[in-house]
Amino acid sequence: MKHFVTSLIALCLAGAGSLIGCGDDSNNTTGGGDGGGGGNGGNGGGGGGDVVIPIDDVGTATAELYCGLVYSCCTMAEQDKALDGITPKPQNEAECAQVFKGMYDMLVLPRLKKAVGAGRMEYDQHLAASCLAKLDGSCTAIKGDLFESDPECQSVFLGKVADGGDCGGDDECAGDDSVCIGDTDTELGKCQPRGAAGAACEFDEDCTTEYCDFQASMCAAQKALGEACTGFSECTDSYCDSMTNMCTAKIADGQPCTSFEECESNNCDMATSTCTTPAPICDGM
Repeated sequence: MKHFVTSLIALCLAGAGSLIGCGDDSNNTTGGGDGGGGGNGGNGGGGGGDVVIPIDDVGTATAELYCGLVYSCCTMAEQDKALDGITPKPQNEAECAQVFKGMYDMLVLPRLKKAVGAGRMEYDQHLAASCLAKLDGSCTAIKGDLFESDPECQSVFLGKVADGGDCGGDDECAGDDSVCIGDTDTELGKCQPRGAAGAACEFDEDCTTEYCDFQASMCAAQKALGEACTGFSECTDSYCDSMTNMCTAKIADGQPCTSFEECESNNCDMATSTCTTPAPICDGM
């Protein structure tokens, strides 16, 4: 089963972006490993001195930051788009923060604390404070995951499990290109490098080929344009047409579509049934 530290907000907002980053880089040069304890519990501010975000406060800090940006950077129409998929939809910044904190604390935090407590992950509460401070007031944070593109901030949560060791998710693996194979909600898996064709897999992300043949549970080579196919992710730079079962060239903006994988932009506007490059969630007011 795949587990990602950053998945909750991104999942709920259908790609709007997430806030707390995780990294598989085992070379943490920022100091750290506070395990979520101690400190004064300050949410935000600079990363120096005793300013920290204990692990129990990560949900609060990220929810308040994200929702603060949504309500300060976005028009009302953009706010509706940013919060699309949340039911019931928050009516103000405080409700927004409460909803996201509740989801994070219920769905994400327990596994993080378990992994940190077991030594499979390391949490740097000082780095969390400094990295969240980088995002404070930055409207661009709504458009993507800044932490994932920031080498320092990728180490807020740091995977510590070497290949061959027990893991509860990909983010617990220390290797740059390692994944956790065989984990479930109740059982640990094993960290191992992403596999080439023929290696065991559960998801496309487990494979260097970016395609897992789910019937065989093995990594396989993607198909070229014009070759026979059976499903999504099987084709290279094309999509599998369900009518012809052939890898087919993707469609340009303005052309009719029925699903996102048909479009070069990876976005099919369901209201118009045409391929459309999506506008940024928020441009700033």
